[in-house]
Amino acid sequence: MIRITVRLFSITVFLLVSYLAIGQTSADYNKQARTANEKGDNDGIINAATLSLNVALNGEAYWWRAIGYKNKKNYTLAISDATKAMSYYTNDNSSTGRLYELRANAYYELGDYDYAVDDMEKMRDNYGFSKNKTFLEKLVSGYVQLQEFGNAVSTYSDIIKLTTSNIELSDLYFKRALVKSKDLSYTIKEIMDDLDVSITKNRQNIEALYERGVMHLDNKSYALCKTDMLEVVRVLDGRAKNTNDTLMLASSHLVLGAIYYDNKNYDEAKASYVKTLKYNNKSGFAFWNLGRIRSEIDKDYEAATADYKKALTLLTTKTDRVNCYVDYYVHERRNLKFNKAMEAIDAAIVISPNDADLYWDKAYLYKLKNDKAEGLKNYNKALSLGIKDSTKKTRFYLERGQFKLSSNDPQGALLDIQNSIALRQGYENYKALGDVFKIGMKQTELANGNYQKAMSYTISGTQKKDTSSNYAYAAAAMGDKATAERFIKKMIIDASAKIGALAGEYHNAACIYTTLGNFSKAFEYLELSLQAGYTDFEHMLHDADLEPLYKLPEYKNLLVKYKVPVPVY
Repeated sequence: MIRITVRLFSITVFLLVSYLAIGQTSADYNKQARTANEKGDNDGIINAATLSLNVALNGEAYWWRAIGYKNKKNYTLAISDATKAMSYYTNDNSSTGRLYELRANAYYELGDYDYAVDDMEKMRDNYGFSKNKTFLEKLVSGYVQLQEFGNAVSTYSDIIKLTTSNIELSDLYFKRALVKSKDLSYTIKEIMDDLDVSITKNRQNIEALYERGVMHLDNKSYALCKTDMLEVVRVLDGRAKNTNDTLMLASSHLVLGAIYYDNKNYDEAKASYVKTLKYNNKSGFAFWNLGRIRSEIDKDYEAATADYKKALTLLTTKTDRVNCYVDYYVHERRNLKFNKAMEAIDAAIVISPNDADLYWDKAYLYKLKNDKAEGLKNYNKALSLGIKDSTKKTRFYLERGQFKLSSNDPQGALLDIQNSIALRQGYENYKALGDVFKIGMKQTELANGNYQKAMSYTISGTQKKDTSSNYAYAAAAMGDKATAERFIKKMIIDASAKIGALAGEYHNAACIYTTLGNFSKAFEYLELSLQAGYTDFEHMLHDADLEPLYKLPEYKNLLVKYKVPVPVY
């Protein structure tokens, strides 16, 4: 009897539950989905909507489930359900527009910008979103992702028409300028016009000021660039609110540093680079440029070396790293650390193995080391890789020709220097051709003819600098002592009126007197050059014109007396 009672009770419970289940309608489940949405319970939304659909297919349930899937980042299922929901609202523009919005957002999150923009264009054109500024800005983002910059600009223009606040307008004109800058069909003036309006609407729009400054820099309008960058610094220095402000401040100081450097205001340039690092200690460009100043201007070898090495750990592009290695190579070469210069150029070649200029630089190092075989090998490698610029190629043939002459290959030197002259005629290659005939081939008449040709370039005005020393060099090569000495006096008088020029001209006088065979006068002027502050020791120690002096005790005594560094090969 007890077993029968228990069984009857179980059947009753089952029938009651079944009755309750049968009693739940799609509308009931849709209400549960709504409640779950209000609680942020996305699984609850999906479960309730699915139960609703099990009872009867309906648009609201598809819509709720699409919302749940989208919130859970299951965008593919969200798109599927939103699409199904649309078929139930064909006569309800408001609901259809909202479903397009849901689906467009899901497409956008998936990165399917084509489909996202298609949906957003329908929303704008057919479903009342044409005056929704937030929506239109997202449409702009879609256009930019698709690189449809003309449509993006047009949409920004629509947003601008809906806006009255100057602060908002400033931001919109700035953003439109950025989009225009991505499209080659817009002129610099059209971009700059937007930036000007942006700044006029809001003088505190630092981003617009910065971008305008960068454009001025690109256009070589350095004074205007400096004005904008100084304003950015004035507003932000010590008051940067976020990472973007801080990086913009660092970049502004970096640009100012470049302007100061180009104008030879090296103290200001250095101060700007130091400030760059204050706000961004990962700026490889700041370390790189500090290295240049400390090497070229401060003559601080250790500090410059440290800056270059730090820069090379921070620079990211191959081009920047190669260019920095080249500057580092020059720094080490200038300080007679030829072994380290070789390491730098080899590191650059690893990054850019087909760069002719790098092998040319390497050949020059071997030339300084007096390694004829390796020097010629690297000169030839550079030429085989291709030197396209005619000016550089002219210089290359001249340099390789002079190298071949020093390697006792006058015929090879003759061919290279003739190639140099065929590309571009000038003092240096005619002087070098005279040297080939005089030194390599012992043909005095041909040598003198080319020396006279070289001299004609120093007095014709084709060169913009004072070339008195060039005229004297050529005269000395011809054995014309009187003319050479007359020009030596002239060039020293001229140099006396120029700050820092005497040391170089004294050195030139030493070379010219060496060519004339007057070694006592050569040593006199060589010492005067060192007393006047001559520091181009790399050239002094490897100057072909001074070579007859190198083995004489007076030369070695000068090196010791003036503490000329010893090269490290």
